[in-house]
Amino acid sequence: MTYTTIPSVKGQITIPSSIRSKYEITNETPILIEDKGKGVIMMKVMCLVNHDSIEYYENAKERGLNFPKGVDPQVLINAINEIDG
Repeated sequence: MTYTTIPSVKGQITIPSSIRSKYEITNETPILIEDKGKGVIMMKVMCLVNHDSIEYYENAKERGLNFPKGVDPQVLINAINEIDG
């Protein structure tokens, strides 16, 4: 479905309610905006992750993420594929 909108004086646009509902967009949902060139702009709804379930670590040799509560790799792969489309 295609929608047309006009930016406000501040440059803000309204995301139609049907799209907000479909992608569960709230006032706290991060949205990535990428300029693809030639007048094409891509908007991508980002997902928030509970910070209690991920720990970042960094030392002299490496850096990465720990999942102290565990994570099923296939669940993670499926989530990434769903987000990326």
